[in-house]
This record gives sequence, C-alpha cells and structure tokens, in this order.
Amino acid sequence: MANLKELRDERLRKLSELKQLGINPFPAKSNRTHMMGDVVRDFAKLENKPATVAGRIIGIRKFGKLAFIVLKDTTGQLQLFLKDGTVAATEPKDSRVGLEHLNLLDVGDFIEAAGTIIKSKTGEISIEVKSLRILTKSLRPMPTAQDGFTNKEERMRRRYVDMNVNEDVRQRFIRRSQFWQATREFLLNNDFTEINIPVLEHTTGGADANPFVTHMDALDQDFYLRISHELPLKRLLGAGYEKVFDIGPRFRNENYSDEHLPEHVAMEWYWAYADWEDGMNMMESMFKKVLEATFGTLQFTLDGKTVDMDKAWERWDYATVIHDHYGLEVFDCTIDQVKAALKEHGLEVEKTENISRGIDKLWKKVRAEVAGPIWLINTPAFISPLSKADDGDPRFVQRFQAVIGGSELCNGWSELNDPVDQLNRFLEQQKMRDAGDDEAQMLDIDYVEMLEYGMPPACGLGFSERVFWIFEGVTAREGVPFPQLRIEVDEVTRGIYPEVFDVTKSNRQDRSQDFSKKITLLVNKELESWQMANTVAHMSAYFGNNLTKNEFGTADYFVTSDGKELPRNSQYPIIIKRATEKELHKVLAKARDENLRHHIFIKEMQDTTDDSEITGTLSAQSEEATKFYGLGVFGENEAVDKVTKNFQLWK
Repeated sequence: MANLKELRDERLRKLSELKQLGINPFPAKSNRTHMMGDVVRDFAKLENKPATVAGRIIGIRKFGKLAFIVLKDTTGQLQLFLKDGTVAATEPKDSRVGLEHLNLLDVGDFIEAAGTIIKSKTGEISIEVKSLRILTKSLRPMPTAQDGFTNKEERMRRRYVDMNVNEDVRQRFIRRSQFWQATREFLLNNDFTEINIPVLEHTTGGADANPFVTHMDALDQDFYLRISHELPLKRLLGAGYEKVFDIGPRFRNENYSDEHLPEHVAMEWYWAYADWEDGMNMMESMFKKVLEATFGTLQFTLDGKTVDMDKAWERWDYATVIHDHYGLEVFDCTIDQVKAALKEHGLEVEKTENISRGIDKLWKKVRAEVAGPIWLINTPAFISPLSKADDGDPRFVQRFQAVIGGSELCNGWSELNDPVDQLNRFLEQQKMRDAGDDEAQMLDIDYVEMLEYGMPPACGLGFSERVFWIFEGVTAREGVPFPQLRIEVDEVTRGIYPEVFDVTKSNRQDRSQDFSKKITLLVNKELESWQMANTVAHMSAYFGNNLTKNEFGTADYFVTSDGKELPRNSQYPIIIKRATEKELHKVLAKARDENLRHHIFIKEMQDTTDDSEITGTLSAQSEEATKFYGLGVFGENEAVDKVTKNFQLWK
C-alpha cells in the first residue's frame, strides 16, 4: 500500500509535464465514431475505413519507433498500432499526444485514437493510429487482470475498480438492469400502468419491518422511508386504476444477511378483479419471460439444486406438507407436539412461544430442500393472520408463495378490502407497536378511509431483487453495485491527502461516527434518584473503560472558536430505560444468549468499595438471589433493541 503513494506521485509528475507542454489532460469532448465491439464484429465491411475510438488503456508497449496500446470500452477491446511518421506529433491545442511523448501516458488513462481499421501482420484487428488524444489522466494505477482484485473488503469499497478488473462483476449489473427491464416490459405488455409512488411517507406500512426515519425541513415533520409499495398502490386501485405497479427502492432498518439488505429494489403489482389463481398463472409466465430475457436460459443450478423453470409448477398444500414431513395435524396439534417435532429434527425449541412460530420453523426446514418451482398455498390463517380468509374455508388464507432453490421468492394475496376488518387489524397492530414492537404495522387511518369509499376485489404480489440474486448465484451485497459499508479511511489515503487529513494532528481529526451501535442502560425502577444516578455513572464508566479508543470516541476534542479543547463524549448514544429487578435478570440471560457486551451493577457495588468484601458476599449467594440495580448492554442496534426495546425511557 505504501507503494501507491509513490506511483501516484509519479503520475502527478506526468500530469504536471503534460500541462507544462500546454496539453489539457481533461478535455470536455471526444470525437468517437465507432465502438470497439462494432469494429471487430463488422471488420469485413469496415476494413481500410477511418474510425475514431475511445476508451481506457489496459496495456501499453513501446519498441523504439513502434508502439502498441490495448484500449477498452464497454463493448470490448482493440489494439492500437502506432508508427513513427504516421502518428501526428504532439499538439497542445487538441490535447494531442505524439509518439515522442507517449511516455506520459499510463495504463488506466482514457484516450481517443483516430486512424484506419486494419489487420496487423499477426492477423489482429487494429487501428493504425494517425492522431492520439488524451481524454483523462489517471492518477492511481488500476489493477490488472494479472494482479487480480480479489480482497472482498476492497472490492466492496472500490466497486468501480472491481467492475473494471473483474469482467464477471461488470456483466452482473448489466444482467441486473436487464432483469428489471424485462420485469417492466412484461407488466406493460399485460396492460399494467407503472405509477411511481412516494418514498417518503407520514405513515409507513405493508410489511412487518422497522423503518428509517428522516425529517423534512419544509414541513418541519418527520417522515418514514417506505418499507413497502403496498398501501399507496392499493390507493390507486381505489382511485379507479385496475392494473398498477411500481419498481423502486424500499428501506427496512434491519441487519444484513446473504438474502437481505436494509436498502434494496423491489417490485409490487396490484390487479383489480383478479384473485390469487389469476396471480399465480400470470407469475408463472412472468418468471419465464424475465429469466429467459436476463440469463438466456430456464435451466439453473441453485445452491446445488437443479431447477427447471420451463416445467409446470407444482402446488403444495401447507397442511399436507407439514403432515407428510412431521406427522402433525396443523389444526389439531399441541405446542408440546410441535416442540417435540422441532427437537427431533434438530431445530430451535427455546424461542417457540406458540404453535404458529413452531409450525413456521418446521416449514422453513422443508423449504430449504425444495428445488421448485412450486407454489405454497392454503396457508393456515394463524400463520398469516393479516391475510384475506378463503371464501370456502376460513381456516386458510388466500396467499401464495413461490419457492425456488430453497428460498421464498415472492409473496401474493387476494387483497383485504373490508374497511372494518382492516381497521380492527390496524388497531391490533398498533397495540403491538405501543407495547414496544417496532416492526408491527402502523395505524393508517387514511388508508381505511380509502377502503370506505370502496376498493374492488384484487390480487397483489411483490418481489425484491433477491430473485435476481438467487438466480445469479450471489449474496445480497455481491448483488448490488454499491453496498452500504461503514466509512473507513486508511492511513495511506490520509497520507495522500494531507490537506484533508492533518496527519500531524490526527488526534483531532474526526473519525466517522458509528451509528450502527448503541449503549442501553436498564435501571431498577425502585431506586431512589441518587441510587439511579450512581448506577448509571458506574455502568457508563465501565463501558468507557472497556471500549477501545477507536470504539469509544470519534476524536479527542471539540474545539471552540477561541481554540479551547473540550473532551469529546462517546460516539455511541447512551439510552437509559427503567425495568423491574425481575426483568433485569431476564434481560441478562437474553444478553448472554445474544453475546452482547454487558455490565451488571448490583446492590453490593453501591454498598461498599471493597472488592474483597463483594467477592465474599457473592461466593455465598446465587445470581438469582443477587439484587440487581442496573444492567448495561452494548452492541449492534438491532441486537440491543431485541433485548431492550420493550422498556420505557427513564423519565
């Protein structure tokens, strides 16, 4: 890495020399007439004809009065042949570089070459160059294919380099674009209307997810970034549109996984007067059209499973699947029977509070082995309580899920359009939110009012770009061009830009704040005010002492206008909440299960400063008998919220 600065300094020297010659190394215009791929493909028609090409240098060789440059654009690459006496001399006013100054060019520079299309003596299609112009002088060397660019962290942080060096990565995002274009074209060809709906919402809904919050200065009100397209699109059904869809980003403030990102692109469509049968039939055609257009095939190997998307889709009945695999009657089994089945098949038993959650875990084990494509239908109402019940049997809901390659790739429903039923469900969800469930859906009274004006029966479905990731065979982060990462600036970059990063006063430089973690302090609600303050102080001191310098603060000081240094606080928010002593014991167990960094402050720590006395007391009593005054936990927001979100702030 230290060598990077030396290489950059050498290129800066060349940049300076170009400018001293009067050459503008960054002209505004190129005169390109041909793409390189077209030259190669149509060589028989273009031989001996003039052409001007432009692109990035990926190879350069000079042999006395001859030189060869390999140039690349988005369609391919081409050899440039330069010969003394044929190539025009350096001409500053045109940013033209002659053979005599070819040493000022480097791999990575963008250039334009005008000349004649020929075949070299070795039979390689080439441009015999008559004029060479520099378009962009690069200051950092681009890794070559031989060098490789395989470090995952580096690839994610400098994706523009990744796409230059690794052709498979560059092609991936062309396919991603084709995937969404094919999706759009299929829906438009089936008489759907694309209507873009807001990303910012006063009330967000349509999914169980924790939203991002932002603030609009013009209205001085908070807004949510949408977690789903659903409710605005269904408002359009109420407005009289019969087939609508939208494609765009949605945001869910949750953790990363191989199949989930907090920000991702998704599509949802809604179809008036259609039901779930219509939806399944249309989606089978849509999958075929979109995958064929994107990948050029309907046969795939996904996670070791052979998947033929050209075959007829099977339909699996939820209750039948559970019975066939586990011998359980979905509508006539006990929680103990469900837990026994979970234990027998090596699944988690501890966090199974009800039959619904247990049955869902059993289904997911089956799903992981399904090659597909299949539709999972007849979902029990207790598994999906917010869905529309089946007209023939209210024990089931009209929901359909596509399962392919072991993953659920889309979800569809016959839509609920009874305003009274919808309001009651919203109220139930709102109670859950008020009780601390941040992922429960918000009460959207405007949507209820729309339903009161009337919305026709309809079918709706949504899928995210996870469909593309699965068929592309990549993880979520690999499947997007610029995944979100924590900002980090390495020491080489700090040294390269001293005007930005004052390395002589690095202790005063801001490190980017880490908003992904927090400290939450739960304090025994029975404590007196002085006891509460003392408990919070000791727990805060504990975390301050145990977090590393890089973790604890963004820098050492704030500086006032008169140059005075004020020591900084922790870069993490510290939230103080109240709990009963019994709850503190329960949360401690959960914090241990989640491997959260934690501190427990006990009565004895306030009663004495003699650690040997505390040691003696604790050696004679169990943890259960120990009186807890406070519990502090530190970690990723989602993990901390998981064990503390249901407690009220200390007031």
